Amino acid sequence: MNISNIVTLTAGHPFREGIKHVDDGDTAVVQMKDVDAEKGLDRTNLHRVHLTGRKSPDYLRRNDILFVGRGYRIFAVLVDQGLESTVAGSHFFILRVKPNRQDVTPDYLTWYINHKQAQRYFSQHVAGTALPHVNRTVLENLPVVLPPIDVQESIVRAHNCRLKEKALLEQLIDKKKQFLDQLLDQTLEHYQEDNA
Repeated sequence: MNISNIVTLTAGHPFREGIKHVDDGDTAVVQMKDVDAEKGLDRTNLHRVHLTGRKSPDYLRRNDILFVGRGYRIFAVLVDQGLESTVAGSHFFILRVKPNRQDVTPDYLTWYINHKQAQRYFSQHVAGTALPHVNRTVLENLPVVLPPIDVQESIVRAHNCRLKEKALLEQLIDKKKQFLDQLLDQTLEHYQEDNA
């Protein structure tokens, strides 16, 4: 089954000009700098703006999926928490699971888009050479495998465990590097004092 049978798909909010931060802005904007395929959505430094224009904003909701279809890394990020008055920039497609679809979870669908099976499909249908991109039709036609809900939940749990383990290992490697740097600095200082 294609993803268009499972989700509604909309484009991010159109900005005519660049997104300039305004301290008292009434709307937050998710941009490319705020998302990462493994770390997800970083809400800490979202730009704030005053929206203008006739188009009423389609604010992001919990369980929306942000699809990044431009660049050398095609991926999806789940909005896993409620956001107040926040829109996605125009570089994103927003996927929202249809209310009548009880056979899929948004976190599984996010995982699936990032999985090698979907990635292989995107690499075969990507357009452009200078800046590769996936157009709306290609995304809508993405074939999706839907195992039972309990299997989807197991897959997501295993995936999240792997990400936590990876983050812990990276922290450990960083701490070891700091320790060794400190030890080597002390060793050098000791020999400098001896040679003084």
